[in-house]
Amino acid sequence: MSSFVSAAAIFDLDRTVTRNGTYTPFLLHCAPASIATAWQAVRGMVAGADYVSGRTTRGDFKARLLDLFIAGSTRTQVQAWANDFAAQRLTSGVRPGALAAIARHRAEGHHLVLATASFDFYARVFAERLGFDHVISTASVWDNADRLQPEIAGENCYGPVKLSAVQAYLSALPGKPRVVAYSDHHSDFGLLNWAHEGFVVNPSCRLRRLALTNNLPIIDWNKA
Repeated sequence: MSSFVSAAAIFDLDRTVTRNGTYTPFLLHCAPASIATAWQAVRGMVAGADYVSGRTTRGDFKARLLDLFIAGSTRTQVQAWANDFAAQRLTSGVRPGALAAIARHRAEGHHLVLATASFDFYARVFAERLGFDHVISTASVWDNADRLQPEIAGENCYGPVKLSAVQAYLSALPGKPRVVAYSDHHSDFGLLNWAHEGFVVNPSCRLRRLALTNNLPIIDWNKA
């Protein structure tokens, strides 16, 4: 980018722009309904219990779900699933206030960044269709035959990792943009607190408490 960037708006994806989470619904969207899929879902719940109990990391849990559901799929197939899934979610699964905020920032000429822990193969589709300038997400791994691997490239783009990625990206832009950030989740409290303006969107209970304690504005995006 060569032009000066005066302001940047950073949006989380899951439960901020969208009404609900996207990762598990995406995997179920890719998997045909069958007894085998039901068994995969049970094994996924076991992996989830391991994560909640602290026996595994969030990143390892995400990779395990890839392994259970879509690892080994071709890039072409994953892209087709991603396109179809995003089209469905954008029809009825997006908060109207998010769409209004995106349109407002775009009209004001702000640089729009989608920053999410979601995997890149479908986060990019959401970003493109919503008119974002850039997407920061968890990076996937592909083998030499262009088949998806059950692992994460680098680190899971969550919490402090996401904040560092946002800071690194913005620092490379021409100018020192004023930063506005939006999120629903306490893992993004550092990002919201670092931004010039941080807005708490339909927050989790923990983030609501943090917002009230730290005087961060709480907004409802279920209304335009």
